[in-house]
Amino acid sequence: MCILEGFGGVGKSRIANEVIRRADFPAIRVVTPEGGLGWEDLLILIATELDELGEREISDRSDGDLQAGLLSFLRKQCLVVLDNIEALLDPETGLPPAPLRELVSQISQRTPGAGRLLLVTSQSLPSGRWMDDSAIHTVYPPTESQGSDILDNLLSMRGLQEEIPPEKRTDIVRWLGGNPRALEIFVTCLADEPLEDLIQLGSEAWEVRDQIVAPTLVRQLEERLARRSLEHLEVSTKVLLQMLSVYRTPFRQDAIDRLSRIIEDPHTAQQLLSKRFFLSRSTRWFSLNPIVREIARSQVAKESRRLRMAHTQAAEHFTRHFRDQRSTAPFLSNGASFVEARYHLLKIEKGEEFEAIAANYRSQLLKNYKNITRMPEESEAAQQLISVLMAALAGSDRGYSNLRYLLARLLMKRNRRDDDLLAFRQVTYATRSPSQSGAWLLRLDLSARFEGYSAAESVARQAIAALHQSHSWIFYRKLALLAFNSGKVRDSLRILDEALREMPPSSQRIPIYSLGGYVLTRENRGSEAVDLLLDGYQSATKDALPYSWRLFEQALFLAGGRNDSIALTNVKKAVKQNANREYLTLCEVVEMQSSGQWEEAAKAADASLASSRGEKYPTLAAQGAFSWMCCGEPRRAYAALAGIALPRNSATWWLRAMLALCSGANESYVEYMHHCLGRPLTESETDDKKFWIKCWDEIPDGLEPYPAFYFPRLPSGLTGLSGDVVRLVEKPSPLEFELMSQVGLPQGAEVASQDELRPDAPSVFREPARQGVTNTFIFRDASVPSIIVKGEENMRDKYEVEQAAAVGPKSKAKDVTIQKFQGGSSEGIDLQRLASELADLRRAMRAASADDDDPERDIAVAAVSQAATAAGQGDEGKALQHLASAGRWAWDMANSIGASLAAAVLKTQLGI
Repeated sequence: MCILEGFGGVGKSRIANEVIRRADFPAIRVVTPEGGLGWEDLLILIATELDELGEREISDRSDGDLQAGLLSFLRKQCLVVLDNIEALLDPETGLPPAPLRELVSQISQRTPGAGRLLLVTSQSLPSGRWMDDSAIHTVYPPTESQGSDILDNLLSMRGLQEEIPPEKRTDIVRWLGGNPRALEIFVTCLADEPLEDLIQLGSEAWEVRDQIVAPTLVRQLEERLARRSLEHLEVSTKVLLQMLSVYRTPFRQDAIDRLSRIIEDPHTAQQLLSKRFFLSRSTRWFSLNPIVREIARSQVAKESRRLRMAHTQAAEHFTRHFRDQRSTAPFLSNGASFVEARYHLLKIEKGEEFEAIAANYRSQLLKNYKNITRMPEESEAAQQLISVLMAALAGSDRGYSNLRYLLARLLMKRNRRDDDLLAFRQVTYATRSPSQSGAWLLRLDLSARFEGYSAAESVARQAIAALHQSHSWIFYRKLALLAFNSGKVRDSLRILDEALREMPPSSQRIPIYSLGGYVLTRENRGSEAVDLLLDGYQSATKDALPYSWRLFEQALFLAGGRNDSIALTNVKKAVKQNANREYLTLCEVVEMQSSGQWEEAAKAADASLASSRGEKYPTLAAQGAFSWMCCGEPRRAYAALAGIALPRNSATWWLRAMLALCSGANESYVEYMHHCLGRPLTESETDDKKFWIKCWDEIPDGLEPYPAFYFPRLPSGLTGLSGDVVRLVEKPSPLEFELMSQVGLPQGAEVASQDELRPDAPSVFREPARQGVTNTFIFRDASVPSIIVKGEENMRDKYEVEQAAAVGPKSKAKDVTIQKFQGGSSEGIDLQRLASELADLRRAMRAASADDDDPERDIAVAAVSQAATAAGQGDEGKALQHLASAGRWAWDMANSIGASLAAAVLKTQLGI
């Protein structure tokens, strides 16, 4: 095997054609088309070329394995040239596709045979074991002497010897880097314009012609010369060139002859293109100069009518074999025409015509494309593959599960009307045979979308039964999430409980516990969520499972965000049992943050990290840095993160963005926010002084980390508000309505230096975060009755503060006062009024459900009844606890009967 590499235009293809011309054994050259299906298409082109030579090692194989057929052919004396293979290379690795590398390795390892494979490329291939036994030959531009001979010959052919003095010809060769193709275009231009005008096209290169000219500079000059030459084409010659520019591979004379219907005298135009070196011929095949073709194709692309005409003509040229009903030729005899017909028919949106052709060759197509697994990056190639697979798989609803799964993914990515239904059908067929877990997951998603939750649960259980046990957790988790998103909370928790019972101890149980905590939290059952997560954490640490820290952190930040002292105590107890000092410090830091002791929290984190001898705990460092930032000490916040490898998630990117913003490093802020969002900021987002807090306030639909999870509390010293702001997943945003209008840049950010933070930079905050308990904005809702927070001066806009309910400016309820707990004393809810309203509510609910057998409503009635009893006994805590499980129906009924206090308390407890 030999690799022939070199820059474009130096003569690689000419060398290959000359070798083929001199060969006295079977030899072919195949040009790799761009924008196709890669190696699978190329195998079809190779098989067609060999079939024309009478070599049927590939086309006669009963199993349809084209790669095996090619390997068999290469055992005898022959030559296969694969040109333009850069069109096959992976854009990231630069490697050829795996089947080609495998073929090269097989050729190298076999008993020495006479067959030869030549790869021609203008891009150097990365070295690897697959090419260890391959010869690599680099084609360089001709020497000055050789270049001068080429130029002299070209001038003589065109009768232009007098245009350039002999003493100046060496300068011309140097100017064009000795590139033969560039010399051809230069001589073509010289027939139309004087030398001095042409030199002006590349005057910068002319000035440095005595130096080594970079290939990129030569190509730029070659393109300028080609564009200048194209300006001198007559109309029919220009149109012919544009019509031929849509051909991806070499074509024959009949492709030109057919254009006589739409172009006057195409043969004269053909001669003019050849005279200008724009069109060259090698045996039976014609090719356009690549630079000229690229320019002509860009020109015709601007004229949609002519572009469609060009592809239509090409499509008719390649489909002529398939329109003959009498033809009995096998598929591979016209395989190359099939590949090109597909390309051009899809360009003019005639996919149905192509699929009708492809339907006649289903068996061969399935055999040839069966090993495709990667989705093409380019939309055109993806559309071609969709058309091939749709036609090939249309004859059956079983088998080829990998191809069906690939087709389903392609359809979902294309996302046209009804593509999701087509994908659902294919992925359903795919899972009738042994399939990979991805196919089952896609079917599960689509089943939930089109058939509902019950059908989706059936699919999930089929997948669990069909796949290896190691995949079970994925489907339990997915099904539980689908149930939760469908409003079936009990089903969600039931499925998660089943998963924990059925799955053996392993790290796969951790995401099950995590989702359980999430579901309970969203249902306003935070204490239960913390208990579940701690059970999972203790179980995982007992079995020495990796990633147990995820459950600990989830439990801790749930407890801390809610300022739940009992839950925080339980988290600390669990950590103490495992004797993890840094985890314990993190608990203490979160406790201090919850009580407004930001500086103490920052110092505690720093001290723990300083005493740590091993790898620093990233979460503790991040909380320490956040605490310093909230104290108005960005310099110390940066120092807290020095040398720490933070995880790359939206929470840590947001933290870095905030540090940059508070330090005046605005461009760094924009870049960090880009990473936080996973996309560049828009201009309006960049200019929005509130965007930092809008990003913090956003809670994603998925379960990935987000800023407010790790940093749920923003102190007043940061926001400029009159109290801390807390963002909880089970509560509406605290920043709705007028409160957002009071937020701007982080306090002090506008006075920070625009330069990067200096080590001696002073605090940028106007005032540090307030220490101790402050007003806390948890959430706000305009639809509930007004509940006044004692001591507030602005009685129009009220917010929930720790033990109070959500309120809004349109409320109508009166005489309701809830005092914020502070300093150990409190005035509670008017429990006697609440008990009276709950008794009325209970009667209304019983009447409404008298003829209803729904157990959910029975449970709601019972919860309201228990809450009414507790309120009548003066036990506010139990009353609120029972109401938390009463459900939304109870709240709806309370509103319908005018029980304003009961409705307000229910809304708070349910997080509605």
